[in-house]
Amino acid sequence: MRFRNTLLPALLLFLCSALWTSTIAQTPDSVAVSKVKTRGLIPIPVLYYTPDTRLGFGAALIGFMKLQSKTDSSYTRLSTARLIADYTLNKQMDQWLEWNIFTRDERYLLRGELRHRVYTDRFYGTGNNSSLDNEEKYEYDLIGTKLAGLKNLGNRIFLGPDLQLTKYYHLKTNPIAEDRPSQLEEQMISGYQGGLNNGLGLMFLVDSRDNVSYAGSGILLEVSGYRFGSWLGGDFDYSNYNVNFSKYFTLKPGHILASNTVLTVNTDEVPFMRMATIGGDRLLRGYARSRYLARNVVATQAEYRFPVWRRFSMVAFTGVGDVFDKTADLEVNKLKYTVGTGLRFALNPEEKINIRVDAGYGREGINFFVVLGEAF
Repeated sequence: MRFRNTLLPALLLFLCSALWTSTIAQTPDSVAVSKVKTRGLIPIPVLYYTPDTRLGFGAALIGFMKLQSKTDSSYTRLSTARLIADYTLNKQMDQWLEWNIFTRDERYLLRGELRHRVYTDRFYGTGNNSSLDNEEKYEYDLIGTKLAGLKNLGNRIFLGPDLQLTKYYHLKTNPIAEDRPSQLEEQMISGYQGGLNNGLGLMFLVDSRDNVSYAGSGILLEVSGYRFGSWLGGDFDYSNYNVNFSKYFTLKPGHILASNTVLTVNTDEVPFMRMATIGGDRLLRGYARSRYLARNVVATQAEYRFPVWRRFSMVAFTGVGDVFDKTADLEVNKLKYTVGTGLRFALNPEEKINIRVDAGYGREGINFFVVLGEAF
């Protein structure tokens, strides 16, 4: 059994956040206005340890709000923004601002991010048969932005452009072993020297969720297509298409069944750092982030969410899927599965803004993740 991350980072971050936010929540002012509060800020300390980073520390700040209609007493659904900054003893750092904002009366949905990252990651090769024996580390810096502005067409249907601009630089490859050179460099895999990844696309969105941070009913359908390339100053020419569909059912108060299906297709010269992937904290949590890479991915997963005690709740999840370059690569006996469970702590009980600790089991062992917000 292989452990990609230790349980220590999960427990440290979860306990620090729970103690911090519980203390804040007990102040008289927050108790008095909790039922009518339409905006606020939640600070969270960050402390973790992984083999790749050693000790990491930092802070996160979550802002949330609802805007009241000018014509009646109704409010928009929850808008959120989160800022995360951390630093590790391996001299890695990440600064990340992400937002999902509804304008008044939900006429527009503004989504995007700004990010700067200095990091060391792992590459195992491409395709759904890549081996752990081929694991190599590579280092890179990243600076980028995503800017989407979607117009409400009625019935919670949104449509609009999405601009993505990313620069990968200071990319450094490393040999797999003393007698085995870097496969990224030896095979000259697209993106091994870094570069600009710039693209523009169109996003179609149907969002009937009752709560965008922790839905109990409704659907979320995202369909998007992008063209990346030199026409926008980029170094990689390819197209990217995505379908992401989630549906939510409340079985009884507090008990929710959620499902999620994902399809991603890339064409032409897609760089390896933007290939389709399974693994990580969102899709098939039994695998490390980017454990499997290929042009395309298809996967489906389900999660049962239920309350435990006060601000604490739990989930049980499962999923199956795989990456592939062509449909012939998809074979039943090669499909990647995951089963797992997770603990949730509500930073904001009214809006169900959660911090989560998930343990997922897959073909290669257990992986642990600590993240703000739900997987889907």
